[in-house]
Amino acid sequence: MASLAPGGNAPVASGPLRVDINYSPIPGADIDVSAFVLGTTAKVRGDGDMCFYGQPSVLGGAVTLADSSAGRAVFNVDLSRLEPAVEKVALTATIYENKASFERVSQLSVVVSGGVEAQIPTSGMKETALILGEFYRRQGEWKFRCVGQGFNGGLEP
Repeated sequence: MASLAPGGNAPVASGPLRVDINYSPIPGADIDVSAFVLGTTAKVRGDGDMCFYGQPSVLGGAVTLADSSAGRAVFNVDLSRLEPAVEKVALTATIYENKASFERVSQLSVVVSGGVEAQIPTSGMKETALILGEFYRRQGEWKFRCVGQGFNGGLEP
């Protein structure tokens, strides 16, 4: 299994993948985990590119939120079903209403079927939104990058 730190990347299969995101819950603060399908401008092309608890399946099921509960989210991502205009699928976590920061999350990891694991260090993180990792297309092949980059004020920034 490839073990990634922020900035590290590894190749992944171009077909169906399961992505398990596990974290230690924060009492009194919900964490929302989402997937964003990004085009060539590194932005969503519209509401249909955002997969989250309120819209658990996008692009005809190419990206689905299969399970979501306190401490866990599971996505199914079929990279082979994404049209060529899609360059990335970003996985994010946001603390609802900025009620806490990620420094209170003692454990945060992303595991991609096929042998990729990424531990996101949260010690000292004052941010309330994180890009956990991303699937990205490079020279026609898919890879996964551990990002671990945070933002204050939610996903908009």
